Amino acid sequence: MTRPDDALPRRLERRELVRQARAQGLPDLLAERVADVVDGSHLSDERRAEVFREMVSHFEDGLAAGRSPEDLRQSFGDGRHAATLIRAAKRVVTPESMGGSGGGDGVLRMTLRDVRYAARRLLARPAFTAIAVISLAIGIGANAAIFTLVNEVILRRPPLERPEELVDIYGSNPDAAFNPLAYPEYQDLARMTELFSGVAATRMGYAVRSEGDRTERLAVQLVSGNYFQVLGLRPARGRLIEPNDGDAAGRSPVAVLSDRYWRRAYGGDPSVVGRSIRLSGGEYTIIGVTRPDFQSGFPSIGIEIFVPVTMVAQLMASTENTLESRGDHSTFVRARLASGVTLPQVRASLEAFSTRLHEQRVTGWEGVMSFSVLPTRDVILFPPIDRLLRPVAVVMMGVVGMVLLIACANLAGFLLARAVDRRKEVAIRLAIGASRQRLVFQLLIETLLLAMMGGVAGLVLGRAILKSVLAADLPIPLPLGIDLSLDVRVLAFLLAVSLLAGIAFGLMPALQATGLDLASVIREEGTGGGRSKGRLRRALVIGQVAVSVVLLMAAGLFVRSVRAVRNVDPGFGRAPGALLWLSPPSSQSPAEQNRRMDLLATRLAAIPGVQHVGRTNSMHLNLLGNSSTAINVDGVAPPPGEVTHAIDRAAIDSGFIAAMGMQLTSGRNFTAADADTSRRVAIVNEAFVRKFWPGLDAVGRRFRGRDGLETEVVGVVNTARIRTLAEDPRPAVYLPLRENSEVWMIIRGNADADADVTRALGVLRDVNPDAMVIEARTMARHIGIMSLPLALGANALSVFAVVALLMASIGLYGTVSYSVAQRSREVGIRLSLGATAGGVVRLLTWDGVRLVIVGAACGVALGVLFGRMIEGLLYDTNALDPIALASVPLVLIVVAGIAAYLPARRAGRIDPVVAIKAE
Repeated sequence: MTRPDDALPRRLERRELVRQARAQGLPDLLAERVADVVDGSHLSDERRAEVFREMVSHFEDGLAAGRSPEDLRQSFGDGRHAATLIRAAKRVVTPESMGGSGGGDGVLRMTLRDVRYAARRLLARPAFTAIAVISLAIGIGANAAIFTLVNEVILRRPPLERPEELVDIYGSNPDAAFNPLAYPEYQDLARMTELFSGVAATRMGYAVRSEGDRTERLAVQLVSGNYFQVLGLRPARGRLIEPNDGDAAGRSPVAVLSDRYWRRAYGGDPSVVGRSIRLSGGEYTIIGVTRPDFQSGFPSIGIEIFVPVTMVAQLMASTENTLESRGDHSTFVRARLASGVTLPQVRASLEAFSTRLHEQRVTGWEGVMSFSVLPTRDVILFPPIDRLLRPVAVVMMGVVGMVLLIACANLAGFLLARAVDRRKEVAIRLAIGASRQRLVFQLLIETLLLAMMGGVAGLVLGRAILKSVLAADLPIPLPLGIDLSLDVRVLAFLLAVSLLAGIAFGLMPALQATGLDLASVIREEGTGGGRSKGRLRRALVIGQVAVSVVLLMAAGLFVRSVRAVRNVDPGFGRAPGALLWLSPPSSQSPAEQNRRMDLLATRLAAIPGVQHVGRTNSMHLNLLGNSSTAINVDGVAPPPGEVTHAIDRAAIDSGFIAAMGMQLTSGRNFTAADADTSRRVAIVNEAFVRKFWPGLDAVGRRFRGRDGLETEVVGVVNTARIRTLAEDPRPAVYLPLRENSEVWMIIRGNADADADVTRALGVLRDVNPDAMVIEARTMARHIGIMSLPLALGANALSVFAVVALLMASIGLYGTVSYSVAQRSREVGIRLSLGATAGGVVRLLTWDGVRLVIVGAACGVALGVLFGRMIEGLLYDTNALDPIALASVPLVLIVVAGIAAYLPARRAGRIDPVVAIKAE
């Protein structure tokens, strides 16, 4: 056959176009269809020839394959519609967009035009746009929420002056590498001017603010007079605490408000400086407000007020002078290195100093003790906590990253399906001169717009998630000070994630959409857009399923770990109970404090339904710490390098054992006479007996305290968990409670423990209205604090896993739906040849389920590896947990099977005649 000229002049009339098409061997009705398209396109002569050649070539191939002219004409569709598409494409593909940049201004104009065009296309398809944006918002929102927390807790550092000069100093022993110091040890360090230009001390505390009939509990940071000076901090208003403010307790007490509390309690009133504030019964003068970017010396802890550390006795109502006690290890020390001093020099000097303290048998340094020094920049909150924070942050960022991968895979699937619908448009634009690179760029612009919209929606969603979590009544002992304000780091992260998501998962669909020409488009129309796109869509579904399995398995491991922790017997029962952690006002004498606490215990015992009331100064499973003491027992040598045994200690009254639900296994309980300081008696637990007197009766035996005086054992109780639920049994000694400066009241009785808490607070208001309530909670809530990190992890992972499962199911549903739509002709032929509707449904469902099986197999392998990574965060749970390995894939296959069955079921209702004719 002869070929048409290289150019078709526009002056050729329609009949001439028909003649030339006939000359190529086309029947009349196909020649007229070619003439309709070419004549209505209004292209240049060269472009008209390209379109003419493409159409003639297509029809020739169809005739050679045995298709009828009428079949080919119907397959091509309305020629006038094709001409309209060509004219529309011509308006978009200008000479600039076909390759000429026109310089920098031309590129900018071209990009802006592409953005406007992409925006119009997205607005024209609101359903597609909404689904894509919601999917991305879920993935990006999860990342925004977790990264905001990571940024606030780990990455954002307080505005310290020359932070490279600052170090944190802790005490270390064989049981713990990092412990707060005693205040006298801080004073020892402060005198080492050859090492440090300044040494600051701080500790945490609480205070009750009274204003009329209203009281509120405030988180307080007690600081040395030079604290702000050593850290190089400046006030936002007024001044900060200075050395003269902390010279002596009771002298001109001052207070500094945090910016957060100043805004919350005083509405940001600039005249607050100079006012008085009543804290725990004492009057303090407000001298300043901290900067907004300094929450406290402990990141993310919402400190409300700063006061001099010398006010600790007045503020905390303690009858013991903790500033003189070397046994009270609650002081955090931060120092600034002197000019020219290096960290190795400091460590060497402090090692020599600790040796001298040990040789001199200074209290607390009788055994193997030393100082640990860390650069402040390496400390987040507290080293033992930091060891958990970092891996948890990595795991959570990995989890939300997987959620984002699934969301992006959904987006890629949407784009691939949409690319098939746009194949004719793209092919025509390629035929009239648009370069593939330009079309890829335009399609990427569209994807990036979706990603940016998803990023904005994700930011809003992430902040809403965080606000709801922070507003929840979490059983944590300290207030959170999470700052949700946006900073450059968070915005940069969200921008990077959005751009990366748009490019990484928009590029392949764009390349797929533009890798064709007009003839191939018309040939493949109705077949699904080619095998490569089908393979990519299937690969995306397999990836989504695999990631979903990983998240579901991780969530299952955390849930089983939480159950394991909650099934641990704490040794004091889980019967309903109420707890009050109280601190009486410092204005009351020790005798008055004891009298009122005795009266409170009597009144609480009179509440209907209450069976037992007890008191202790050191509650079991208290997240803020427990007390210990040093003892010696004849015939039992201390650990190597030690001169005493470190034993957990608590002071209790006679009602404690019954109120806690513990059992006295031998001997007797305490009596009122035991509170006489001249009588040294103790009750020990069974772990104590096994350690020091195995197989013997402990009652009547004696041990010596640090002061060398003997204490007689009068009773033995069962071993209860003291520090954590996961700990091994620890020896403990219980001493008679002799003072009530800070005490826990345990109320055991009614099934409605929350009601008992409310009633107990009402009794307290009658008996001692000025007492500070540090905590008021049920026993169940108190025990639940121990499993809080695991519970939060389990809840977060479960939510993310369910979201991932839903998105993967949506992706599978879309893939099978699209497959059904593209295979309607095949389905019609099968049905016309005798296949049953049920058989067709099973065939199409199996096509989806087998993708799930492959993805589940990959996911199980990856889930085991991920489980190994997080195993250190779990309790009594194996990463190869058989229940998780078996149940997760089964659940996923069932859910995914439903997602595949629903669209496949529609195929069974297809009319074969209609389906075949439509194709």
